[in-house]
Amino acid sequence: MVILVNNMKKIFLILLFSFLFLNKGYTAEATGQPTEYEVTMKKVELCENATCSGTPFVLGTRSMPADIASASAGADVGSYAPTTGIPVGVTYTHLRVTLDRTFNITADISVGSGTCTTDGGDNAGATQMTVGTADGTAVSEAMYLVNAGSYGGGDGTRDGDVGSSDLDISYDSPSSAISMSVSGDDAVMIYALTDSYRKTLRAPVIRIKFDTSTAVGVEDTACTMWINEPSVSISLN
Repeated sequence: MVILVNNMKKIFLILLFSFLFLNKGYTAEATGQPTEYEVTMKKVELCENATCSGTPFVLGTRSMPADIASASAGADVGSYAPTTGIPVGVTYTHLRVTLDRTFNITADISVGSGTCTTDGGDNAGATQMTVGTADGTAVSEAMYLVNAGSYGGGDGTRDGDVGSSDLDISYDSPSSAISMSVSGDDAVMIYALTDSYRKTLRAPVIRIKFDTSTAVGVEDTACTMWINEPSVSISLN
């Protein structure tokens, strides 16, 4: 009888650990490098402080697409607007950029035992993440910077506030920008310059570096996909 009980315990423990392992491995999340990560810039401003209070200097206001996953991204974005009009003698410490919330992205991201790809669909919105295709061929897709909240991995739909479902999206603590907000059709980010800038008689060059190696997130239940923040470094000299 003791042997039977011990064997039953062993069988139970084996089944329990097997269940836990399978349950843990049932879904997987990953981040990866897109081959296209096109944003549309709308406005760029220089600021004298981290909140851009006071009177920021507007470098430019025009709609300009830029693929920041490309090798020429830094030069392309850096040429967004001329810097000849920057006031002399003012010290700037931050840059504020306004983007359209719709990004054009092509991505093929390894996750779990397969891949998830953008498939060219038009299924994203403020409360709906992109749902891609498993093990397909990556096609450019319009992805949307969704509202903060918690999203279901099985359908990419917002289920409620952060913490209520599978995938949490929050803009409270961005990793590269010092602040980030989304509303309406726009996303607004404020970045600290690598060094404060005070213009002399010479117009500066804006130098920008991007790292998009983790700029797309995926969850493999239904290939739900979302936009991650790239790493950005900005200097004027």
